[in-house]
Amino acid sequence: MRPRKLVKCFLGLGSILVCVVLLGGSKLLFAQTSSGKVQGTVTDPTHAALFDVIITVTNSETGFSRQVESDEYGRFTIGELPPGIYTINAKGEGLKTNEAPRVKLAAAESRTVELVMQMAAERISPLLARPRSLTMAELARTKTDGVSAVEVTDYVYGNYKGPLVPSPPHADLNPRKAYVIFWKDFPYRFVFSHEASYCPWFELMSGAAMCYQFFEGNTGWAELMNQWGRKESSSFVSIIESGPNRVWVRWTYFAVNIVRGQRALRGTEDFWAYPNGLIVRRQMYETLLPGDYRGYSREPIELIGMCPVGKLWFDVLQKDPSTGENHALAVLDVFSEKRYDVYWKHKPNTLLDSTHRRTGCERQDLENSPGVLMADTMVDGSPFCVFGDASGFRHAYTKLKDHTFVAEIWGSKSWDHWPIGWANSQGHEVDADSLKLYPNGFSTLGMDFFALPDQDEERGAYYSLIGVAGHDLEPARAAARRWLEKGEREIANNPDSGADLPGTFTGDKSAGREIPGLNECGMVSRTKKGEAISARLGVTGTAVGEPVRKEAH
Repeated sequence: MRPRKLVKCFLGLGSILVCVVLLGGSKLLFAQTSSGKVQGTVTDPTHAALFDVIITVTNSETGFSRQVESDEYGRFTIGELPPGIYTINAKGEGLKTNEAPRVKLAAAESRTVELVMQMAAERISPLLARPRSLTMAELARTKTDGVSAVEVTDYVYGNYKGPLVPSPPHADLNPRKAYVIFWKDFPYRFVFSHEASYCPWFELMSGAAMCYQFFEGNTGWAELMNQWGRKESSSFVSIIESGPNRVWVRWTYFAVNIVRGQRALRGTEDFWAYPNGLIVRRQMYETLLPGDYRGYSREPIELIGMCPVGKLWFDVLQKDPSTGENHALAVLDVFSEKRYDVYWKHKPNTLLDSTHRRTGCERQDLENSPGVLMADTMVDGSPFCVFGDASGFRHAYTKLKDHTFVAEIWGSKSWDHWPIGWANSQGHEVDADSLKLYPNGFSTLGMDFFALPDQDEERGAYYSLIGVAGHDLEPARAAARRWLEKGEREIANNPDSGADLPGTFTGDKSAGREIPGLNECGMVSRTKKGEAISARLGVTGTAVGEPVRKEAH
């Protein structure tokens, strides 16, 4: 992110024009009239385009005036101007007040000007302050040269329209607060949402999403998702580096007792995101009750699928129309061609019941591998996670837990309210009524430190590579192998260990529209305005625009 763009985030409302460069005129006829026009561009001193700047031209003799706004490329045109001498004035947020020299316009003449606008006086240095928060509407117009992170004020997942204050139980401060990582070249985004205690997820174009779990305690002793955990003081996010060459976001949380609010552990998770669409995640935790390890999580990584309001797992997972099966899960050995696939088939006239089918190698073959890639193959992309011996998840003490319906002791659940209030539903299954009101979640696979003592688990640092692939998972497997082959020292000591990997997303960037209703859940089709360059928000660039997203309800 270039500092000169950040400055504009901290300025007041002003209006100005520092210099006007007359580039020339031409005597042309416009619609058989003698009217003229003034056209041009608005930029800052670095030549970055400024949009939504109000340009006003006023006839000095008659007082006649016309007004337009500059477009996403900083361009403007004001036509149907009678001959005369005009002043040109520009207003823009955070820009100094000034007035351009007069422009003489003859009959049927076109004049082109360049408006260069300076910034207002600074109250604080932009290099020593964080960027201001945005609305979702502003984020839709915001650009990045690679990857960027911003704070937003009005995010709501999955088309949820119910009250957030109070919600059961309600979050403190702003329940719609979120932190969003977004990319220049990829349509998905990575979201840390206050209402879900900031446990993040990849959100796809369709509105479906994938979360990856955390060091959550069990049995209520050290839960995060309850009325004590869902406080800004118990779970919070900091943007350390906001891009565009790399993003670094830190999530800190305290798992607390569900009844008393007593803190049991402190978790620290770092996320390094790169322009290639990938993220390296580091997970660590420390006990706050030395010697007492009750309820500590054995499963810090789990694939948790997320469904918008009115949708269930069979709506968001890729489906084979010839069999009616959804491809629920794929697990690949990073260092061989072995893979394990699970298919779920929904039973008609039921909300949750399914049959299942497995193909490929034995799960034990994957548990014996020094590296695995696990993914849920959703309609418009396959969110995945990679870990192995070189990233702290040694296969000697790590098991895979298939959560397929009725096939295992735990099995998969479809819990409503999720992630709105997350586990505050206390495990309530989706029913016909809650399906209409709340998002919901389901789980396909997790891992378990089955042979690692608690005191050793607490001392570890655990790295994983996460991203989104297309339906072809081989590019992701190739990237995963390159990452794990770097070894423990490189992964642990180099926060850019994932920066040089090839991108893995090969899906359709406009996918999801074929699923009725899914693209109504916070995302809409691209528009020209959605490709705007927001020079005032500190994440400007000249690349193709991000997908436009509806402003949260």
